[in-house]
Amino acid sequence: MSQDQTDTLDTASATGIATLDDLRRHLQWVIEVEHSTLPPYLTALYSLDAERNADAVQHISGVFVEEMIHLALAANLLNAVGGRPVLDAPHMLPPHPRTMPHADPSIELSLLPFGQEALRLFLRLEQPAHPGDPAEGDHYETIGQFYDAIEGGLRHLCAELGEDQVFLGDPARQVAGGPFVHTAGHHP
Repeated sequence: MSQDQTDTLDTASATGIATLDDLRRHLQWVIEVEHSTLPPYLTALYSLDAERNADAVQHISGVFVEEMIHLALAANLLNAVGGRPVLDAPHMLPPHPRTMPHADPSIELSLLPFGQEALRLFLRLEQPAHPGDPAEGDHYETIGQFYDAIEGGLRHLCAELGEDQVFLGDPARQVAGGPFVHTAGHHP
């Protein structure tokens, strides 16, 4: 076995993504993660007076739009590998406070008005992985580690099966730019 094959197998065992079904399940989890970030941002946004806090409204709404774009991209990737995104499962709408799906249980999501506590939550959500942090396909400490696991699993499957056997989805199911194509995630 070559070093590349060993590295790929190590990545698959560390991330929990060794099969196409594993990848599809994890991509659905990405949708659930991105979906779970929306209520906290939207709650903080709606707690602001747009006339008195125009800069905060612009920044929070921009982040909210970016999270929606992340969700759409995850759905597109799941579609591309032959999966079917689910957005209306009851487990995706639990009461708050709640933990972040498939994350370390210390990541708790709350619906808070804009303020110091909400900002701490947002910083926790957006915290980058540290250099050298392992990819984690479940119970991750940062969303970056989770995305690293998805990338590793996707690369592993493309190397093992070939891209033509991984990307089996119907291109017609892809979501295109829509109303945010020219905004770069910024609120108009």
